[in-house]
Amino acid sequence: MKIRDIKPQDREVVWDMVNNFYTGTGACLHPLERENFEKTFEECLKEEKTYARMLVIEGEDGLCGYCILAFTWSNEAGGMVVWVEELYFTAQARGKGYGKKVFQWLEKEYSGAKRFRLEATAENQGAIKLYQRLGYEELDYYQMIKE
Repeated sequence: MKIRDIKPQDREVVWDMVNNFYTGTGACLHPLERENFEKTFEECLKEEKTYARMLVIEGEDGLCGYCILAFTWSNEAGGMVVWVEELYFTAQARGKGYGKKVFQWLEKEYSGAKRFRLEATAENQGAIKLYQRLGYEELDYYQMIKE
């Protein structure tokens, strides 16, 4: 398994995975507009990854997953927080230990981070169980957004 930053030629394969993540897995509450994906993809192609980073996971048969990270600062945590915004694997890549390997890679790549944070829908029990095995615990905050 190899983890790398996206390249322009990954766009359509990654879009297919993103679209499936948002509509076919139960991991998200609503579909994603293609326009939003394009903005994120372009942001993540920039050399300096200030706000976000998009990674692809290569398995034995080519691209088999992706991960989107976002970066923020937390006074509560005392430093940088790496948000695992999205993590997706194709059906063929699931159950091979890739999820655990991605988190091991992230913790090494961002060893200076004070916190890693993620979210999951209640029905995404497979992901929740993985996160718990890796030491993640529920954060008892009520999240709110305004768009």
